[in-house]
Amino acid sequence: MKFNFKSSQNQKISPATSSSSSRSSSTLSSSKTLGSQCSTTLDASKTALLIVDVQPEYWSDCPPVRRDFPHFPQNISSLIQSCRQHQTKRIIWIRADYSYEHSPWLHQFSRLHEGRIQPIVRPSNNWEKFASPLEDEIIITKTSWSATTGGKGRLLDTLKQDGIDTVLVCGLITSVCVQHSAFGVFEAGYRTILVQDACADRGRERHEAALSLYGDYMYELRTVDSLEVELKEQRQQREVKVKEEKKGLLGSFVGNVMGHKHRHQCKMVKSKSTDSLATTMSIVDGNPTIDEGGEEMIG
Repeated sequence: MKFNFKSSQNQKISPATSSSSSRSSSTLSSSKTLGSQCSTTLDASKTALLIVDVQPEYWSDCPPVRRDFPHFPQNISSLIQSCRQHQTKRIIWIRADYSYEHSPWLHQFSRLHEGRIQPIVRPSNNWEKFASPLEDEIIITKTSWSATTGGKGRLLDTLKQDGIDTVLVCGLITSVCVQHSAFGVFEAGYRTILVQDACADRGRERHEAALSLYGDYMYELRTVDSLEVELKEQRQQREVKVKEEKKGLLGSFVGNVMGHKHRHQCKMVKSKSTDSLATTMSIVDGNPTIDEGGEEMIG
């Protein structure tokens, strides 16, 4: 049977169920609540933020994405600032770099889309104004849809070396490179959290369909605001713990000082007692002694 790709392109892509889009939103909300209940507290010192393909080819030069996700720039910018503020261990930027020379899949992709989507992507030094890396943040280019397989293993090596156990995933495009990158991280054994309002797609329905299929099945779902709350609470707990540890160290130091002072005072008392005894003995030795009869012996 021959599959008519063109006709499928014109059809609306709906979530896994036959429900309406309003029901889909309700499902996503329920999934997010379930994920929050089952999750453990985030540890910023073991968490990495993975920002996928936030580059002009998928935002500034892609009207369908901008049309359906007008709040994406603000949301992802807030997420990045939050992770920086709360000192997540690592922020990693993924950049698409697709060419026929090193992306074998590109031939089939071009044939299927017949020029509707630009196949070749050559990353430049241009970044979106709302999302650009700092000097100490890592940039990894990938030649396929997944950041774990298309980046020559650099991503997984970095996560392992940094002692990461949780990866926050966001970026463009939700149902393609974000989804494949999240799957690769999940498959490698990391706790994977997809920040749903810091992602965008070529249409709202594609975005929601992807999240409906795999949200709280392969990865947990969060929003920018809910993550801000979690990271803030975790930071406050960490600061309280540090204060308690410092207080304990100070108490121990004061105790040691007082103990040392007490031992020094005892030593001084003992020394004075010994000196007094020695002085008394010296006086006795230097003065006339008394004989057994009690009379002085005058020499």
